[in-house]
Amino acid sequence: MARLWEPEQVIEPPLALQLIQEQFPELSAKHIRLLGTGWDNTAFAVDDEFIFRFPRREIALPLLEAEWCALPRLAHRLPLPIPVPKWKGSPTSSFPWPFIGYRMLPGFTACYANLPEDQRVSLAEPIARFLSVLHATHQSEISSCHIPGDNRSRIDGTLLIEKIHKNFEELSLLGIEQKKQLESTVKSLQHFRPPMSTCVVHGDFYVRHLLVNENHHLCGVIDWGDIHFGDPAIDLAIAHSFLPVEAHKVFVRAYGEVSDATWALAKLRAIYSSTLLVLFGHHSGDPIIMREGLRSLKIMASA
Repeated sequence: MARLWEPEQVIEPPLALQLIQEQFPELSAKHIRLLGTGWDNTAFAVDDEFIFRFPRREIALPLLEAEWCALPRLAHRLPLPIPVPKWKGSPTSSFPWPFIGYRMLPGFTACYANLPEDQRVSLAEPIARFLSVLHATHQSEISSCHIPGDNRSRIDGTLLIEKIHKNFEELSLLGIEQKKQLESTVKSLQHFRPPMSTCVVHGDFYVRHLLVNENHHLCGVIDWGDIHFGDPAIDLAIAHSFLPVEAHKVFVRAYGEVSDATWALAKLRAIYSSTLLVLFGHHSGDPIIMREGLRSLKIMASA
């Protein structure tokens, strides 16, 4: 069975470095290392100064275009650093799609940090304040950008429940615990509202896209390919998937008013996303992201 994250194009570091050297000689690029592979892109660190992202699937092409246009318009107003694309590579006979590069932001991903619960609690307020500012951004800031179409199906509670139960079936084969508790939790989340499009959202706001520094303070937000004008619940899911339950009050107080229906929808999204992380981690051999998914499901099953 084909997986959502299976690549259509795979690029190895030597070819990526060659393309960067040919198209951007001013960078004098010498060294390259694989930084990570996601669903849509392969990321390389170049000379530990730049990051270049190459699409793995054709569906990622408009997402890179959205980043190229929107991020320079948002960077000045957000309270945390975000990547600002500076270099846009052209397709060649050896790689058929565009690719983008930007200066590396300091820090490392929160999943890599494997933060203990008390340090996650300390991040509740800065995460909430960041989302509050982002969600207050006027649509006109990115209206001139070609943002991919209607994403409301990604936060449709009815569809999420169907997908969650489908993922539960596969998780059962992997021997994942808490299935019954999670099914009960999903059953209790019936007071969600229909999806809406009211604000600028990151669209894929989860543990791998949060940067922390050596003191485990939040220092950046990366991977903006899913940015769109949509439903705040898709980003608010981070409260359920990343934060301990005891941090929720701090989060909501720092973010602003969140209705019960929005909170329920955000939790459904968090459960769905966490099941995907476990499956992705299992099938791609990524123990770090699988660990994060399992932790999130455990937290939400006991909440």
